Amino acid sequence: MRPHVECIQEADLCWHEAEFARGEGKAKQRNLSYDEEDGSASTRVVFESAWSRPGGYHHADVEWYIMEGMIKIGDQLLGKGGYFRAPAGLRVPQIDVQEGTDILLFREYGDWGFSLSDKDQSDFVSRGGNTASDEPGELTIVDSNKLEWMPNVYEGDTQRFLKLKPLFIDPAAPDNNNSGFVSMACWAPPGWSDNRMVHHPVFEEAYSTAGVLAYNFGSLGAGTYFFRPALVKHGHFVAGEERGWSGFFRLDGSLVNWITINERVVIEGDALNYDPETQASVIAGIPVRSKSTGPWGLDGQ
Repeated sequence: MRPHVECIQEADLCWHEAEFARGEGKAKQRNLSYDEEDGSASTRVVFESAWSRPGGYHHADVEWYIMEGMIKIGDQLLGKGGYFRAPAGLRVPQIDVQEGTDILLFREYGDWGFSLSDKDQSDFVSRGGNTASDEPGELTIVDSNKLEWMPNVYEGDTQRFLKLKPLFIDPAAPDNNNSGFVSMACWAPPGWSDNRMVHHPVFEEAYSTAGVLAYNFGSLGAGTYFFRPALVKHGHFVAGEERGWSGFFRLDGSLVNWITINERVVIEGDALNYDPETQASVIAGIPVRSKSTGPWGLDGQ
């Protein structure tokens, strides 16, 4: 399983050689979140040279979101804001990447493996771990620049103007108790706020692309990332006054908001073998956090 990560600034993380098989070129990656049990991962990848890979199929469900640069997948060109998703086992055409291209890359239910193949997609039986039904998965290609911002589909027009661009919603989700992955771009306009505390029955992860969003775990600036397992309470959001906040979101099901009001956190006890005046309390279960986001500030006794 993946650890709970809050307020990781990806600039604090070291670069690794990118986990690409069968490709020609040079690329590096930063690991934002990694599941060592099944190979699932969320990474930022920068292509240090032109890069290409012949057609074939991934061993995991794979998503790319382009933050800068250009890629060509088959005969389609995608620039900044472009997105594609390929389920495991489904043949994808050749990919060519421009030097300097910067992407977010996500894997689910598999490692970095890739097998070359010149067979047509129809020759593969593909389901893809992200697909909630037994129907074959499909190659999804989206230019988010051509999409209009829409109200938060999970809360309707009353959600204080929070806007979304759905890039992938598992087509089987409505018939499968709303399970199945969701990927979307999100925009909180300048000054947007939500004073509720919420938790969800699904995991939630996001990478901040621009602006600032302050909340109970810290402040999400550009390059900041979180991976939050299901049932973790969070909230009291305030977007920056100048640019608001923009980010890329992923979920493993429909986002149901369970709301807590009049919330409070109480930690009490008697010190046994330490001085509470000099040693602050330690709370079990604090999520992973990187250095530039600062200390937790958990003063108390």
